[in-house]
Amino acid sequence: MKTQVFLVSGRNPERRAQCIEQLLAKHAAAGKITLMASTEIFSFAAVEAQADLFRLDAERKARGIHVLRLSPGCLCCSSKLVLSTHLARTLRLNQPNVLLVELESQSHPEQVLQLLKEPQWTDWFADITLVEEIS
Repeated sequence: MKTQVFLVSGRNPERRAQCIEQLLAKHAAAGKITLMASTEIFSFAAVEAQADLFRLDAERKARGIHVLRLSPGCLCCSSKLVLSTHLARTLRLNQPNVLLVELESQSHPEQVLQLLKEPQWTDWFADITLVEEIS
């Protein structure tokens, strides 16, 4: 089994969150799902909205979605090691059928796409799709 990957990019964290919800709904029956979500939205959200985000993560986990919040930074630059570490661990311990990776607004989507096409990942991924936020 290989994992289908979706890289969710865009400048607006709220719109990326909406896009992620649509992808989660669309692939709900796909089997194991892992969401590697950005923490960027917490820097924009008010305290009440942050509490809602924590509840949403808990609801996702209750639905069987493995949720990881990645530390801030571009996943091809400053947070490349974080991405590689979490990705390797996730694939080895509980390879998902679907993997959603949220890129922060300052990330370089094309470079992250290239990173995930490097030889160490080719046996793990069926397809990698770059998804832009909803406008």
